[in-house]
Amino acid sequence: MENLFIVCTFDCSFQYYEETVQQWVKEQGEGIVIDYQLVKINDNKSHSFYTVTSLDAFAKMLDTEWAREWDKANNCKDIVYKLELVE
Repeated sequence: MENLFIVCTFDCSFQYYEETVQQWVKEQGEGIVIDYQLVKINDNKSHSFYTVTSLDAFAKMLDTEWAREWDKANNCKDIVYKLELVE
């Protein structure tokens, strides 16, 4: 499993973004997204934490035609960081 931190900016409302992410995870994330949490920074920015089964599979979720079109329409930009436990 992989743990990710994502900084996301967008032009739509946070509520619309949150609803879209929920739908996207439900429809595209089965077997890939184990858990996720969105944190509202402001109306056009979010931080999120994801636990995924595969970094490659999650990257493919982010790169579908539907996701690319939605990102373009909403000026959505993601910066994805892989988190590792420091012991």
